[in-house]
Amino acid sequence: MIVLNYHELVDASPSNAWCLTHETFDAHLALWGDRLVSPQRFLEQCPDPKASRTGAVLLTFDDGFLSDYTHVYARYVKTGLIPGFMSFIPVNFVGSPGHMSWEMIEELGRGGVAIGSHGMAHVDLTTASDAELDRELRGSKSMLEDRLGRQVTLFAFPYGRFSRRVWDAALKAGYAHLFTIQLGYHRGFESFLYSRLCLTNNMDAEYMRQHLLDPDAKRGVAWKISTNLGLYRQLMRWRYR
Repeated sequence: MIVLNYHELVDASPSNAWCLTHETFDAHLALWGDRLVSPQRFLEQCPDPKASRTGAVLLTFDDGFLSDYTHVYARYVKTGLIPGFMSFIPVNFVGSPGHMSWEMIEELGRGGVAIGSHGMAHVDLTTASDAELDRELRGSKSMLEDRLGRQVTLFAFPYGRFSRRVWDAALKAGYAHLFTIQLGYHRGFESFLYSRLCLTNNMDAEYMRQHLLDPDAKRGVAWKISTNLGLYRQLMRWRYR
């Protein structure tokens, strides 16, 4: 399975490396086609080793940008091109310029979008004090649950950075599914931890086809490491011990 991590989508002239144009995103949708899966199906299939080796694609979006509502959700509702997606919200960003309002987030939640937390202030949790870590995890979870009227079990680490201390705190706070940024297909080295490929604006549809769909792309060293479950577990447990 491939979990893609998007940020902001714009009409033209991306302002940073993680900002993609609408045209590029729509070309990605055309490329993935029926490979796209809903968050519910993804989470249901992940425990199955056979399912995890499929070419299924899950879309996730970080930072609560306005384009989650105006572009992605619009395609989800009107076109049927997107079976579903995850939107990770840093609570302190809600309502700020370029970001969704609470009303928009609530509409996404009612519409079936999987809403997760991205903390309060989008800070590096590996450097946070115990008190700050607790506020980031529990405070954001509580606010989202109050607004959505349902339990929030998804969390994406800001900047993709985490440690065993951070993930232990996240699990104790009540999160069940933790998302980071690691190169390659999802091969969780812990049942609750999910890899994602963070997309940049040089990754057009042709790049994605060559690097993710072409069988030859899977022969590179990075892909072998990221898709070899045993080695991946050893490397990550050593790194994040």
